[in-house]
Amino acid sequence: MRNFPVILIGGVPGVGKTSISGYVARNLGINLVFSGDYIRETIRAFVDEKNILNKSVYDSWQAFGENNEENLLKGFNAQGEMVNRATKKILERAIDNGEPVIIETLYFIPEQLGDLIENITSIYLYIEDEKLHIERLNERQNYTHFGSSGQRLSSNIKNYRVIMKKSLEYARKWSIPVVNNKIYEETREQILEICRKDLNH
Repeated sequence: MRNFPVILIGGVPGVGKTSISGYVARNLGINLVFSGDYIRETIRAFVDEKNILNKSVYDSWQAFGENNEENLLKGFNAQGEMVNRATKKILERAIDNGEPVIIETLYFIPEQLGDLIENITSIYLYIEDEKLHIERLNERQNYTHFGSSGQRLSSNIKNYRVIMKKSLEYARKWSIPVVNNKIYEETREQILEICRKDLNH
């Protein structure tokens, strides 16, 4: 049984992963917070420029043919296989070294982490209301992603929502808590409480 937090928070862009991960880290005394986006960017330095990982996730369908949900999810899973190899190594090292850590990631695919998923605290964060999700995407550059246009991401909301729906299926299949971020202040407290309870079991 762990007596230190090792936490994975999943969700598509705009649902509040970054800000909530920072809030949880401050409240639980966690010094290591990793972003799946930065993990992906690091791996990109070691793969061919034609590798699927060099596409934005909302364009990853291009490696499999026409633009449809099936090909988008194939692209999402293919990118996830690479990113989650690195994610798994970080989590394993944290557990082995007894280091509290949070990883917030778009690539929430529990089966790609194998048995490790049973030894960490996992939460999937989402926004049920699409209009609210678009608002949050458009506002995020004012709070956490100061150089990243939310409009670019919100223009691809359809594909992000397809990924969100599939990740919710993954979370429910693995009995992982899912949290609808309707009211930010309430959501962050709910996630903090989930993490604290899991740590005390």
